[in-house]
Amino acid sequence: MINMDKKSVFIIVLGIALLLSFIFRPSKGIDTYEDKINALRIENESLHQSNDSLTALNVALGEKIKDLLTDIDSVQAELVNTEGKINDLNNGKGKVSSYVNTLNADGVANALSSYLDKRK
Repeated sequence: MINMDKKSVFIIVLGIALLLSFIFRPSKGIDTYEDKINALRIENESLHQSNDSLTALNVALGEKIKDLLTDIDSVQAELVNTEGKINDLNNGKGKVSSYVNTLNADGVANALSSYLDKRK
């Protein structure tokens, strides 16, 4: 017999045991895999449905965002117009109007009394 040390014999025994375990291992039935495949198909269908509903929600939200952006743009345009009007009023607040309302004595009394009523 060939001179072998304990380490070589142990390696050969382990190799044979490994080969026997591959040869005689129990095989899984095909039904197990079919059940898993069917479960995955059902889950895939539910995920497709939820994806479709999320896509519809995203489209609706996109439309709302577009509307809000349009509203923001119109408000900004109004703010620019209002700022211009305020600047015009600030520039003209120290000026005396060239329009003079001519009143008779009764008109002066009425205008003065309405002015005093407004001040209260």
